[in-house]
Amino acid sequence: MVDLQAVNKKLVQRSENILSQLTGRSRDEVRDALSRAEGSVKLALLLLEGCAPDEARGILDRSGGRLRAAKALAERQRSRQQR
Repeated sequence: MVDLQAVNKKLVQRSENILSQLTGRSRDEVRDALSRAEGSVKLALLLLEGCAPDEARGILDRSGGRLRAAKALAERQRSRQQR
């Protein structure tokens, strides 16, 4: 469902619900991330995880669009930056 194209109100709400469940973030945070991600649930999730938009796009490209792999790459990148 993370590749969902939100073309109506029901699907927009579904996207928001998915992100809220995956991240535990508020509805307002989720809506903001989806807006910045132009509706892409995968990109919005990485934004909510702390990635910048260009960084998140690059991570998704490097992971072949696989969200689990992208999330792992983002976490590794964040841990390297914190050192």
